[in-house]
Amino acid sequence: MHISDILDIFSMDKNLNNIFVISSPSGGGKSSLIEALFSDERAEKIKLSVSFTTREIRSSEKNQKDYIFIKEDEFIKKIDDGDFIEYAKVFGNFYGTDKFLTERILRSKDIILELDWQGAFSIKKTFKNVVSIFLIPPSYKDLEKRLTIRGTESDRSMNLRLSAAKDEISKYKSYDYLILNDNFKSALKDFKTIIFEKKSPSEFKTRVTSDLLRKLLD
Repeated sequence: MHISDILDIFSMDKNLNNIFVISSPSGGGKSSLIEALFSDERAEKIKLSVSFTTREIRSSEKNQKDYIFIKEDEFIKKIDDGDFIEYAKVFGNFYGTDKFLTERILRSKDIILELDWQGAFSIKKTFKNVVSIFLIPPSYKDLEKRLTIRGTESDRSMNLRLSAAKDEISKYKSYDYLILNDNFKSALKDFKTIIFEKKSPSEFKTRVTSDLLRKLLD
């Protein structure tokens, strides 16, 4: 993934700010929480990373704001040129984080990356200043409901995303924080506590129980 050539740029630089990585299964509520976070005045020192992707733009999205939408041959060229810190193919589409844009942001602000578990793992291997957060749904029924309300997925895409959810949730132990997204206000409060108060994992009281995790993973 052309990671070796950027280790010297990032890993040992103590002047870089924090990288907050947030992951969840599809329909887990990442985008909604991030949008609400940026309505808080304390978020002025944080910047959301905009990933590159080859998937089709949705009617509710704006190019350069939600994602930078490019063709697959352009994406492959950027891979060959070593332009990405991380990239992955998810549900048939490529997603990647540009290393130069990320470096520029980190020189002056903290950054939030909205990534799947593959991207999160790559970032944690490359950087030292990473805080990783995983959103846990209360049930698979809840995920299905959110995806249905979103109205952007075909039946096939919906089934693929729901089938992948269990595997994604199984990676929870590799994350620093778990947030239960059963109630938006409570989840947002937890998210802000992690981002703004910078409580350590040992100080943060998650609402995710071992019983819930067992039910989701059985």
